[in-house]
Amino acid sequence: MNLRYLTKELRYRKRRTLTATLSLAVGIAILITINALSMAYNEAARVPLKEIGADITVQRAGNVPEDLTGPVFACSAVTIQKDEVEQIRKLSGIQGFGQALLVWVFDADRFTIVLGLDPDNPVGPGILRAHMTEGRFLEKGQAQALVEASYAKNFGIQTGDSVTVAGKTYPVAGIVDASRAAKIAVAHIYLPIAEVQKMAASSKQVQAVSPFGPEDANILFIKAKPGQIDALADSIKGILGGKASVATPASFLKRLGNLFALSDKFTLVTSLIAIIVTVLIVLKTMAGNLTERAGEIGILKAVGWSNSNVVGQLVGESVLQCFLGGILGLVLSLLAAWALGFMEVNIPIPWEMSPTPHFLPGGGDPIFKTLTLPVHISWRLALFAITLSMLIGGVAGGGLSRHISRIKPSEVLRHE
Repeated sequence: MNLRYLTKELRYRKRRTLTATLSLAVGIAILITINALSMAYNEAARVPLKEIGADITVQRAGNVPEDLTGPVFACSAVTIQKDEVEQIRKLSGIQGFGQALLVWVFDADRFTIVLGLDPDNPVGPGILRAHMTEGRFLEKGQAQALVEASYAKNFGIQTGDSVTVAGKTYPVAGIVDASRAAKIAVAHIYLPIAEVQKMAASSKQVQAVSPFGPEDANILFIKAKPGQIDALADSIKGILGGKASVATPASFLKRLGNLFALSDKFTLVTSLIAIIVTVLIVLKTMAGNLTERAGEIGILKAVGWSNSNVVGQLVGESVLQCFLGGILGLVLSLLAAWALGFMEVNIPIPWEMSPTPHFLPGGGDPIFKTLTLPVHISWRLALFAITLSMLIGGVAGGGLSRHISRIKPSEVLRHE
């Protein structure tokens, strides 16, 4: 391959070189941008669960409590029995496991959402440790309370005060700003799970709706091994039955709309269309270029170039053009990703995952997790796109040049 001849040829035929390069660049830019956008939405769908240290949350729907006095269960989070918890905990593919107990408490003077948690477990609400604003986090074995910042402000509660829940008083160990954390299983007061289990087990209203044992729970948080989320979700539904509510990144993606729920298929189809159209344009451009050079190829063969020399030269030109097109496409996609990175996406949080009675102010309002769309282009995607560009150049150039290299110099030069 003559590199000097190759570069001069590309500069000499500027229009066709520019057409082929730009055509491929647009196709590659579409391919990279669509895939980067798909990955961004998949990543965004993971954020609500990731913020609470989990890949899966598990609840079970039940009946609406009839008597709203004292501790009751929300209808979206009723008892998950101890033996069911143990069955789920033993499933293959689980890396981390946490449980919690969410209770509504209707005392005479106020309504309180109470969440029982394991203070030492980083999977689940224990992650709130990073959002303390005053005091200290709960300690295992200590009958203390954390109070959510806005609730504390409304009722003038400070660290060192006491709060009474369902007739029992707890010292306030600290204030936590849950608004900066996940909007899943948000509560007014956080207690050690053992305290809330006692509270629920002794509540007639709880037992009337959903029999509860002192070691049961009603929310599970699961950290899954890569690629095991969907299989685990199916297994959990099999254990808990039809009323199980299992939230995964895929379920959040569906809440963004049907287009994003089918994002993998949509991305694949769009990418294939972009590649096919790009290949056709590149083939048409290169075919015209090679046809124009029939006389030149005849002269090269007349002075001693073999078929393999001609094919190698033409393939080299084609690969270089497509390589430049791939680089330009990558630059365009980086600009597109930068622009898309300013977009905000609102991920709906189901009421069931952060229930508040509908009859209270704001109880039925939709809850959203708002975040900037995390659009970025991975080095694997960039490398794949550049490799694909060069492959297109090699295949297109090789196929066309093999055909035109078969011409006989005498036939071409006769018409010159």
